[in-house]
Amino acid sequence: MKNILKSLLIFIAGMVTMFVIMVVIGISMNSSNNGNYPGLTLFEEEGKCINAKQLEVMQTLEPNMALSIAKTQPNSLYDPNEILVLLLGDEKNSNYYDDLKINIPKGKCAKQIGTYQYEAKMGIKTVPAVTIK
Repeated sequence: MKNILKSLLIFIAGMVTMFVIMVVIGISMNSSNNGNYPGLTLFEEEGKCINAKQLEVMQTLEPNMALSIAKTQPNSLYDPNEILVLLLGDEKNSNYYDDLKINIPKGKCAKQIGTYQYEAKMGIKTVPAVTIK
């Protein structure tokens, strides 16, 4: 009877240990894929450049993260090709603020590196996550 009880306790301890390890791996994989920001999913490889010459910050979420309007016609009031994007900068050199206009330098582009989902009044929206490269 003691051997059966001992074997059962060892089996249960092994299952609990395996469950804890799986949870830790799942949490670490999830946080590394989204840059520790809810709704953000980063690609394993960079995507394509989006067609934009200027980014206009609408709402700053973090000092280096902002919802922005990507425009093909800088400083225009109406651009039929504009799209909403999540602009990601580096943590050290980027400090975005509302209404900031960022002209994309020649030889660089707004490159899609992931997607960002957020809840709006009309439901969940998904926009490209970009960085200037």
